[in-house]
Amino acid sequence: MLIVTVLLLSLAPGTAHAEGSSAKPGSKQRSGSVRGTLASLPPIAQPGTSAAAPQSAGILVATFTPADPGRRVTLERQVRGGWKTVATGAEDAWGAATFSPSSGTYRARTTTGGRTWVTGTMTTSRWRPTFEDTFSGTTLDTSVWNDQKREHESVYAPRTCARVDPAARRVEGGVLHLGVAADPARLGLPCNYTSPRSSGTSPYMLNSQVATEFTRSFQHGIIAARIKPQRAKGMHSGMWLLPVGTTYVDGDPASGTEIDVMEFFGENGRGNEAVGAHIHYYEPGWEKVSLGDAFPATRLALGQRRDWWDEFHVFSVEWTPTEYVFRVDGREYYRETKAVSQAQQYLVLSNLTSDYELGELTADEHADTAQVDWVRVFDASSRQASRVTAGRKAS
Repeated sequence: MLIVTVLLLSLAPGTAHAEGSSAKPGSKQRSGSVRGTLASLPPIAQPGTSAAAPQSAGILVATFTPADPGRRVTLERQVRGGWKTVATGAEDAWGAATFSPSSGTYRARTTTGGRTWVTGTMTTSRWRPTFEDTFSGTTLDTSVWNDQKREHESVYAPRTCARVDPAARRVEGGVLHLGVAADPARLGLPCNYTSPRSSGTSPYMLNSQVATEFTRSFQHGIIAARIKPQRAKGMHSGMWLLPVGTTYVDGDPASGTEIDVMEFFGENGRGNEAVGAHIHYYEPGWEKVSLGDAFPATRLALGQRRDWWDEFHVFSVEWTPTEYVFRVDGREYYRETKAVSQAQQYLVLSNLTSDYELGELTADEHADTAQVDWVRVFDASSRQASRVTAGRKAS
């Protein structure tokens, strides 16, 4: 689904634009060659502290490498006889600036060290989601979502002490709250658990896990959700996709994988919490193959003096026949070309207490929730399918 224009050449110093472009105070000015891209994406960049309706206009993300936070970025639209400045922004910690222009053909430029660097051109497209839920009202739409009634399951992450139940989630204020709770049917009963990381005794718990398992499935596309993760440790929130039927073919990831778009394990006390993205599939004998990791670069999306549990961010995967591209607010942080599923897969939203993390969960954290503001899917088999155009030298 990504439409991206790659890369730029510099104007000679004598022809550089005279416009100033001051970097953030204290930043170290970059030198040498600068690489830039201009990407046309659906509206998948919407950070903020409160719930908000999904945006309708697509975005252009101009990214310059190496990053120079605070450096001015100018967006130009092609007009008869040349180029017209239509917007300006500043590079963030990623080296990126986001714009939401009207239809047209655009390029972006930045000036540093007396030289101006210009991206290739990009013609914007109109994006229409093929699936959307904004969680309006006060109840979950059960014609779309079902609670996956799975108890004490999973070969690699057992939940001996937990079961999925709708009592652990709610819809309120346009947001789906995914929580955990003590199991009222087993109050006061101890649950003994053992995992490679820890063992102990825990109350029996309720978990949240809703899915489009029987109602919607997807094969390629951009899958995005605006999420504010939970702060509590001892649980982990996630957005993921599973193959229809929840079945795998040994050694054949093309027949279906687990695509973890985002996972978050709560506050760790060190202030370096990162969001994870993974691809899992199985070899014979339930031998698990895992790709991906937790990615420190995701923290570049956080606002100043903010943590993940302070604000919403849009987490997405662009899943094509040849690769996965993971982004937060339109900024790419992981690309994977191995184990690409070609199967129909359904969407899952969850907040779970696996055995290995129960030792870190305390009763006062049971009220914490992960919040999902909206979910959208853009179909990669449509006319909006990916294409890459080569950059050109600016005149």
